[in-house]
Order: sequence, then structure tokens, then C-alpha cells
Amino acid sequence: MHNGQMYLHKDHKKIAVLRSPDKNSTLRPAFVYNLGSGRRTAVHIRPENLIKNYRPISN
Repeated sequence: MHNGQMYLHKDHKKIAVLRSPDKNSTLRPAFVYNLGSGRRTAVHIRPENLIKNYRPISN
């Protein structure tokens, strides 16, 4: 998991793009893009949820 890496959600309707990690935080900041509406949302994702719900896209 590194800055800028892209992940596709298991429902194929969202893409998460990781941002620079916060200091002393286990949460991973990311932008989540909704592929249907084109909306971007800034979120913090737990690494275990990222592994469970998303799969990496090579970029």
C-alpha cells in the first residue's frame, strides 16, 4: 500500500486512491471515486477493510 495506489471495490462501482499517510495513524487516507456519478470523497480506510473490500489495480 503506497501513496497513489489504486484499488477497485468488490462491487466494481468505486475506486479508492491512497493518499499520504497521517502521522501516528493506523487509518489510510484515500479518495474514493464513485464510478457512476463521478463523485470524489475524502475518507480514512482501515487497512483490514481495504484488504477485505478492495483489490489493487496496477497503475
